[in-house]
Amino acid sequence: MDRNRDRNSGSNSNALLKDLSKSESTNSNTDQIKEKESAEIDKNNRSSDAKLKELNDKYLRLLAENQNLRKNHDQEKEDILKYGSFTFAQQILTLTDNLDRAFQIFKDDEKFKKDEFKNILNGIEMIEKELLGTLEKNSIKYIDCINKPFDPNLHQAIGEKDSEKEPGTILEEMQKGYLMHDRLLRPSMVYVSKKAKK
Repeated sequence: MDRNRDRNSGSNSNALLKDLSKSESTNSNTDQIKEKESAEIDKNNRSSDAKLKELNDKYLRLLAENQNLRKNHDQEKEDILKYGSFTFAQQILTLTDNLDRAFQIFKDDEKFKKDEFKNILNGIEMIEKELLGTLEKNSIKYIDCINKPFDPNLHQAIGEKDSEKEPGTILEEMQKGYLMHDRLLRPSMVYVSKKAKK
């Protein structure tokens, strides 16, 4: 009976060892599964973080693009309001030039300087001032250029004349130039001084 007990106890211990081995194996498998799950969760978290970062970058880019479009739209709107009448203003300058020439004829002609024409000359001067005032109200400004240095951004030279003045100084204006706001509407047509030959 002792032998049977020893056998039973031996087989029980073998069974216990097997159960213990199985339990350790199961624990080991559970640990491996937990590690795999943890690694997969970390991988999913990193993937989610990368996707979140990518979506955030796309959002910021779209937001910046939207702001740029809005700024461009506002600038275009402002330009349309500012320069919408640019072509009309260029065309009206021809009329302004013709009126200026007519006024100049009256002012320069001696027969119109007599007292009987004084009212006509005063009327012409009033029309001239009103015309210039209307141009200025519409942000059209005359480019004052006589005795100023030549600027190719504002003036167009039609010739040079000998002069004692500094070379490149505007001596004579043949056609008035104008700016509309900060844009050149029409350049001044001018004669520029050159060094006199000795």
